[in-house]
Amino acid sequence: DNDNEFKYGMNANLSTLTNNVTKLFEFVPNLQDDATHTRTQVGQAISSYYGYVFEGIYQNQAEVNSYLFSNANGAQPGDMKFADLNHDGQINADDRTFIGNPIPKVTYGISFNAAYKGFDVSFLLQGVQDVDRYNDLKQILNYDSRPFNSTTEVLGAWNGEGTSNDTPRLTFNNNGGGFVSSKFVEDASYLRLKNIELGYTFDNKIPGLSYLRIYASGQNLATWTKYTGLDPESTSLIDKGTYPQTAAVIFGAKIKL
Repeated sequence: DNDNEFKYGMNANLSTLTNNVTKLFEFVPNLQDDATHTRTQVGQAISSYYGYVFEGIYQNQAEVNSYLFSNANGAQPGDMKFADLNHDGQINADDRTFIGNPIPKVTYGISFNAAYKGFDVSFLLQGVQDVDRYNDLKQILNYDSRPFNSTTEVLGAWNGEGTSNDTPRLTFNNNGGGFVSSKFVEDASYLRLKNIELGYTFDNKIPGLSYLRIYASGQNLATWTKYTGLDPESTSLIDKGTYPQTAAVIFGAKIKL
């Protein structure tokens, strides 16, 4: 027992995971898990993202001609540029490679509680590190050739040489945005304040009450991440806009007569 006026406790955990496919049936050299975005292959993590490597935006016609020689793919200035991994002067399925790992390498959590006189506080932090997520919602809204509503990211789209090397020109024709590529694979590492609670317990001098504690608690009030999707905690391999974790604030009291 802790007889000090100020009492506290803390717990922490950390786990690591290395995922690597070592063997598949001989007649299945690789598995395209969803036929478009992921592939399972010996030597890689299961269901790894598989696609083209994004290298920027074509700034002018000379760059298109130089990179693809005879412009065999019909690219135009303002289109997305992908790595010609096999150096054959064209961009096709043979240029795809592994572009991300959806399985977190590190998972951790920290819980803390403390009490001083009548006050008490507790919180839980939880996070993952070294994990990728395919942000399909971003691709659909800002890069799809279909006329969907877009986010404000498209305000920075390429509209002339030197204007952008990140977001392609706006068009209802193919600008490369429909390809599965590293452009949409994002670091989904995060640290989240899962819950926090602050309370106060009154002494037993309140007439008619033997116990009274009031408190305020919150769930999912803060998340630190570089992921631009709705929720880095999404468990979907292909994140089409997973509904985010609900943030909530609760006030309550515990009373004993």
